[in-house]
Amino acid sequence: MAEYEWIVVAGAVTAFIAAFGIGANDVANAFATSVGSKAITIRQACFLAVVFEVSGAVLLGSHVTRTIRKGIADADCFAGQPEVLMFGSLCVIISVACWLLLASYLEMPVSTTHSCVGGMIGMTVVAHGPGCVVWYEAATAFPYVKGVGAIVLSWFLSPLLSSAAAAALYTTVRAAVLRAPDSFERAFRVYPLLVGFTVAINAFFMIYKGDLGRSLQAWRRDSTGRAKGLGLHKTPLRDAVGVSLGVAAVAALLTLPVGAVIKRRILTNRDLEAGREVARRAEQMEAAAEAAARLATTARSDEVAGPEGAQGDGEAAEARKAASKAAQSPSDARVEAARAEEEVAAIHANAEVFDPRTEDVFRYLQIFTACCDSFGHGANDVANAVGPLAAIVVIYQTGEVSTKVDTGATGYYILLLGGVGIALGLLLYGYKIMAALGVKIAKITPARERVAE
Repeated sequence: MAEYEWIVVAGAVTAFIAAFGIGANDVANAFATSVGSKAITIRQACFLAVVFEVSGAVLLGSHVTRTIRKGIADADCFAGQPEVLMFGSLCVIISVACWLLLASYLEMPVSTTHSCVGGMIGMTVVAHGPGCVVWYEAATAFPYVKGVGAIVLSWFLSPLLSSAAAAALYTTVRAAVLRAPDSFERAFRVYPLLVGFTVAINAFFMIYKGDLGRSLQAWRRDSTGRAKGLGLHKTPLRDAVGVSLGVAAVAALLTLPVGAVIKRRILTNRDLEAGREVARRAEQMEAAAEAAARLATTARSDEVAGPEGAQGDGEAAEARKAASKAAQSPSDARVEAARAEEEVAAIHANAEVFDPRTEDVFRYLQIFTACCDSFGHGANDVANAVGPLAAIVVIYQTGEVSTKVDTGATGYYILLLGGVGIALGLLLYGYKIMAALGVKIAKITPARERVAE
């Protein structure tokens, strides 16, 4: 397959660009609420993305990568023409990259899964017809279906389940904590529960679906060649749940002393802010007095100046009139921007306001949940950039199309390539989607954002 080495190189370059688009669009999706609520800065979001996106991709990302590589196009249809699948996968990566960059430019938060899966389906249909697409395949585990059917099902289940879960959780937190007279104290009571709940979810998927055990088996073998890894991917469901709950309990207990430190810091910061606010208001009053004095002096000067002063007033009036006329005839883009800003201001004004100290408690939780959110995103969406590249690499290495062959250690370098591209995309272009989701859709506060994540 040496003559097709250029496809591997082009695939790696375009996969990096596609990962850049994911970083600009989907990772910004994940961090938009954190930045919008001012819990973290864009620079901090980029740092978290580098660490946790790559970690999620390496530890959990291979499952989705295998689905993209094996679960959409029927490998038997390409058995006699592996180079066709290589070139087709390259076309898929290019289409994903172009669409994500365009969507980010237009401030449209889109699904990278839709982009990649749609590209794989379109490529397969053009190459060998719709009969070579794995539309449906029965499975023994939830959701009891494989192929495109399972992916399409997730498109409906994901928004429904996430919106229902967020609504239920926020309603509970708002009633039990945010609206309570002693909301600040109550926030620290639920703090360990929220941390434990988040840790339990991430620990469960790392143990039950993660590739840590499989990775160790690939890298640690005894003298007979038998694997000596942890084998976490073989953990029974009941054991995975039990271990996850145990890890969550430990994490919740560790937050108890941390909560006391956070409480002192919040109270200290609020006292400092109150002092700064008093000083700021005093400065404003002093500045207003100085402005009033200057205005009175100017008025007396105009009275003494006579006709020349009147002429100056006329010139000033003409200048104000011209400025007003220019302001009334802005470009269409400026009109749209002004209208959008008015809508955003109205949305923020209508939002319910809670105790700022309580919101500060959730601000610390946000940093933790943002890390977990980034970890989960890296596990899922990195595959949309590097899944087709993995197919190209496997064919190049083996010279055949097979669903039984994996990328091996090379797969982790492929996932790392995607992780770095995602981090750069967020750093250089992610501000557009962050502004669209973190500011323009709704007023995001730490409590609201923590539930959303």
